[in-house]
Amino acid sequence: MSLHDYFERTYFLSYCQSLYNKDKAYDAEQTDRLNRHRHVEPDSAQFLANIAMIRKPNKVLEIGTSTGFSTLWLAYGLRHCPNVGFISLDIDKTRSDVAKSHLQAVGLSTLVDLKVQDASDYLSQNREIFDFIFLDAERKFYSDYTEYLHCALTIGSVLIVDNVISHSGEVNQFLAVFKNDKRYICHTLDIGAGLFMAVRQEP
Repeated sequence: MSLHDYFERTYFLSYCQSLYNKDKAYDAEQTDRLNRHRHVEPDSAQFLANIAMIRKPNKVLEIGTSTGFSTLWLAYGLRHCPNVGFISLDIDKTRSDVAKSHLQAVGLSTLVDLKVQDASDYLSQNREIFDFIFLDAERKFYSDYTEYLHCALTIGSVLIVDNVISHSGEVNQFLAVFKNDKRYICHTLDIGAGLFMAVRQEP
């Protein structure tokens, strides 16, 4: 690792830790869960970056930007992937703008196309195939996304869903669709609040 890379990594890690601590304190003060930023846990964020580095995807979709903690880590994991297309969706423009400022602060803003759009609207119009999809949005809408997600995944594509242990009752029905589909091999990982990973094996 070069000296430049060392300081770049050190700054990135420090920035992310500071952001996580700040937003965790903010969330603790909110009585309405919809006002919380609800970031992934640091272990989950680092796992996402590792999967991105290993998979080296060409097209990535994140559903649920919030203020960009997971987006930062995904972009970090994708920084050496040439010509990667990374789209991150959120319905809240204010939060998307905050995410943009964080990406700019660590020099990764050019890697991410931040879209302010309802996920259902985007997915219903989407004709792209993604190598990697990360889902961390309003869980009550997940079942509405199921068929669209099937269409957006192909052999070797990876779907990762957050909060599957901490909020298992809210996502079990959605996850069962993938677990019972022979096209996927699925795993539930005890990382952070729980990550579900489905890898597409068949067309």
